[in-house]
Amino acid sequence: MLKIFLLFVSLILTSVIFAPATYATNPLINFNESHSAVMTQTTKINDTLLNANQPSQNKDTSTLINYPDVNQYIIQNNINHSNVIKDSRMNTLPKLPYKYGTYKGVVIHEVGEDNRTLQQWVDRMYDTYNTAFVHAFVDNKEIHLTAPSEYYVWGAGKATNPYFYQIEVVRAYTFDDFARSVNNQAWLAAYMLKQNGLTPSFADKNKGIGTIISHNAVRQYWGGTTHVDTIAYYGKWGYDMQQFFELVTYHYNHM
Repeated sequence: MLKIFLLFVSLILTSVIFAPATYATNPLINFNESHSAVMTQTTKINDTLLNANQPSQNKDTSTLINYPDVNQYIIQNNINHSNVIKDSRMNTLPKLPYKYGTYKGVVIHEVGEDNRTLQQWVDRMYDTYNTAFVHAFVDNKEIHLTAPSEYYVWGAGKATNPYFYQIEVVRAYTFDDFARSVNNQAWLAAYMLKQNGLTPSFADKNKGIGTIISHNAVRQYWGGTTHVDTIAYYGKWGYDMQQFFELVTYHYNHM
């Protein structure tokens, strides 16, 4: 019996020592592990996509608002341009002659900062005119002329300044105020073109050649500036430079 018992123990030990380690190379186990990893990654991707579609409390959702068409709103509501005010300080600014005697187009700006009124922007411009100044500021209530149209200003970079009249729009905080302010900007642009015998043409879509150009297109095609206005600010209200150009053309044709 003892011999039989020892033989039985010997057989058991031999099978344990020389048995293949299939748990490390079993294709089924590897497949399950890989499949599990893929499924985990897929779950993470799906969760990411799901979360991306959920509004975050920390995100600015203002761009998700479906605003009315700005130009239609202006026309359908018969919104007229605001009063034009000429600042008494404009003749104190440097008198810089245009390259060809007069302006050849209009640069469209937006101020780039929140929480300042038109009057604050105008006063600030006169305080810092040795750094930058423009021909006019507009908001929803006023068109404020700040520099004589007979001379060029410092607002868009030295390559561009000697050729263009320049208008800043002050930021608005309601759709109606935005519509009225951009209407003032478009009306003034159209008026200045008409005064100089120029017709509206859209430089942003013509490699910088035209009579209406955004500061962003100046950056792209003329250089001398890093500013990208009015793209982001207009976009906040569902608006763009193409629509602005169409509004300029509308006003021009009704003058």
